[in-house]
Amino acid sequence: MRQRMEPRTLLDFMGMAERLKCNMRHSRTAENRRESVAEHTYRLCVFAWLVKEEFPDCDMDKVMRMSLFRDLGEAVTGDIPAFVKTDSDREVEESAISNVTVMLPERERKELDALFDELEKAETMEAKIVHALDKMEALIQHNEADIATWLPLEYDLQMTYGEKECKADPYLAKLREVIRQISADKIASEGEERGQSYYIRKGVENMHLEEVAALLHRTDWAKDRTEELIRKSMENACPYGLFLSDCISEGGKDRQIGFARVLTDGVTTFYLMDLVIEEAYRGQGFGTIMMNQIMKENGHLYGMLHTQTAKAFYERYGFREIGNTKKTEEIYMEKPCG
Repeated sequence: MRQRMEPRTLLDFMGMAERLKCNMRHSRTAENRRESVAEHTYRLCVFAWLVKEEFPDCDMDKVMRMSLFRDLGEAVTGDIPAFVKTDSDREVEESAISNVTVMLPERERKELDALFDELEKAETMEAKIVHALDKMEALIQHNEADIATWLPLEYDLQMTYGEKECKADPYLAKLREVIRQISADKIASEGEERGQSYYIRKGVENMHLEEVAALLHRTDWAKDRTEELIRKSMENACPYGLFLSDCISEGGKDRQIGFARVLTDGVTTFYLMDLVIEEAYRGQGFGTIMMNQIMKENGHLYGMLHTQTAKAFYERYGFREIGNTKKTEEIYMEKPCG
């Protein structure tokens, strides 16, 4: 005979779940208050219900159960933002989940333990769907919040977070791309609301040579270039500059904080070089703003570049690795036309 759940056990577990209402997440709502873990869980379940018809071969009831209990461990640990969570934190969460499920009768305990094990392994399509939806729900919430509440690093996170998980299915990837575009539009609108506090210009006549040289001299690949070489390299290419207007830059004048060069014949091929953002402004979306403009004008062409550390960044724009060199640790990348 199946073990029945004693009323006290049921109420104790409900009390544990109540903590999800009290524990706050990093994300903020459109009304500028922090959301609770329970609120995130609720909308994750709504999300799973809305997409159920897109996955006719999956057990969407299981997806709903996984979504419902996915963050149960945070009743004990609280929410730890993904960008600061460590392996040690994950181990603590796993232990917390075990301490919670042990409260339940054997049947319910085994059911939840099996769900958490499946989520942890992330091998089934059901688990992959939940992980993708979980990350996209957080991205959606950030898009709904005032951009003034974003941390500097979240400008780039909105472009990259959850990308790997969403590759599990074309529909998930399509959803992720729409969310990414909304984020990009939000970032662009922020510049307009600030009175165009930043802007992009092209052409050697618009570049600030001394500031471009200062940017390049802080890189590993161009630290030895003279100003004369830099000037000539701009004259023989199409230089892009990202500028802060005097309303927010120091010194009361527009200042160049970003630079890139494009070599192109305009009809078949372009080569991207020297993309760099001043260190103090990295992680705030300015690299994305520059790259979006470059790809808007050149993305229909076959593209090439090489990089040492920004492979994942360029992969977002369709570039893929085609080779590398151990001597300089450079990765060569290309993107097809269109």
